[in-house]
Amino acid sequence: MTKSFSWSWSRLKNFRTCPKRHWEIDIAKNVKEPLTEPLRWGNELHEAMHLRLEKGRPLPSTMGRFHAWPDNVDRAIQKRGPKAQLKVENKLAMTKEFEPCGFFDDDCWFRGVVDVLLLLPSGKSAVTIDWKTGNKIKPEMEQLALSAQLVFAHYPEVDNVLAIYVWFGHKTQTTKRYNRAEMVPFWNELWPSIKTLEEAHRTTTYPPKPSGICINWCAVTSCPYHGKGSPR
Repeated sequence: MTKSFSWSWSRLKNFRTCPKRHWEIDIAKNVKEPLTEPLRWGNELHEAMHLRLEKGRPLPSTMGRFHAWPDNVDRAIQKRGPKAQLKVENKLAMTKEFEPCGFFDDDCWFRGVVDVLLLLPSGKSAVTIDWKTGNKIKPEMEQLALSAQLVFAHYPEVDNVLAIYVWFGHKTQTTKRYNRAEMVPFWNELWPSIKTLEEAHRTTTYPPKPSGICINWCAVTSCPYHGKGSPR
């Protein structure tokens, strides 16, 4: 029996890069993604920010230069008073009807993790933050919009979300504001990609897609393009 279709932004992104790689790593789990130094660093920094904001633990000395970001979150909460709510490492999910559900519920259709969620005292506004540790600034606005949608699903009183990417390596951020009533165009644009992913799930069809990552960056050695990339 085929497991019901569910997805995340990272799975959709990986499918677009290479369906076979997505199958082998994300679904069948025949191949484990190597823990490279950038991935390890990213995991450690996310965990340190989590502990700093939720438990009040100081950042490790190796991450001290990033203290301004959680300090800014603290100031934002203090400015808005005790009714402001801070939630860290939020695992949120929704059904195909955009109703809230548990992360691993049978009717879960979409799931995602919001690194930081700040619910403002008015009850109608929220802020999401996604920590980014890569060397390049590559704002992927779909992810920000999907984070906003998860907030809308779980907090029906919230009408607008300020979504933020924080780029640790560049001391800057990318922001975009989303309004609940204005999400339809986003979904209309994204829907064809979701349907393609769903059809691949239904038919278990995940063909290889050669690209530059085949040469040095892909761990799926069973792929005919591994080490070769696109044919010339």
